[in-house]
Amino acid sequence: MTYRMLLCSAWIASALSLHAGPVKLVYMKVGAVTYSNVVVFSASSTDLFFTSDHGMSNVKLKFLSRELQKQFHYNSSNGEKAEQQQIDNDKRFQADLAANITARIRGVQNAIEIEVREQYSEAGLADSVSDDSPLGKAAPDLNFEDWVGPKPDLTGKIKLIDVWSPKSAACRKWIPSLNNLNKIFAGKIEVFGVTTATEADVQASDPKINFPCALDPDGKFLKAANITVLPCALLVDTNGTVRYQGHPAAIDTNTVQMLLKGIPEE
Repeated sequence: MTYRMLLCSAWIASALSLHAGPVKLVYMKVGAVTYSNVVVFSASSTDLFFTSDHGMSNVKLKFLSRELQKQFHYNSSNGEKAEQQQIDNDKRFQADLAANITARIRGVQNAIEIEVREQYSEAGLADSVSDDSPLGKAAPDLNFEDWVGPKPDLTGKIKLIDVWSPKSAACRKWIPSLNNLNKIFAGKIEVFGVTTATEADVQASDPKINFPCALDPDGKFLKAANITVLPCALLVDTNGTVRYQGHPAAIDTNTVQMLLKGIPEE
């Protein structure tokens, strides 16, 4: 804004320097408009500034009669150059303004992201330093076709995803804990599993899961999330961003309660 004000001030100053005093005209015709009682108080290489029965106005010198152009020393070549310079200056101003607004928006977004990460860190779910980590990024597609149990509505919810195998003792060990979280936080977070196993294997699991489980036979979700070790838990916020990925041992009742206090639900 300061740049544009300085630009306009310089432009007007140059216009005022062309005429030391006002020029009075009985009338002035510009296209289909006729101005009467005209008092020209300044002129630039491109514009004429005046008062009339229409109030205060300005017109381009190139639209005036040849007599008036001559009276106000209009040079078409110089006028075109000055007009192009004004256009270029305005484009630069608009580009600078857009860049400034974009930088401010990014600054606000970064501040929000830092605040959210701090909330997860305080809950004991610190970010991984791996370049391949999905933390802070959009979660892989959660639109699975086949489910064991009713397909959950994931819209606008915090999601706790258990990637597991019914045939793995290490995975089955954490089923009671996840069942408990699903019971305690029902309606507040959505707990569900993802597995490459068959529906029969999920149904035969002991202990049994009391939350829905998506079937991912080709392991597309595991590959997209860069999961190489099971069991693996993911916490995805209401905006679909991965906030934790690691062993389910890090997620307990206290952890989830801290997150629910610090992060507004939609």
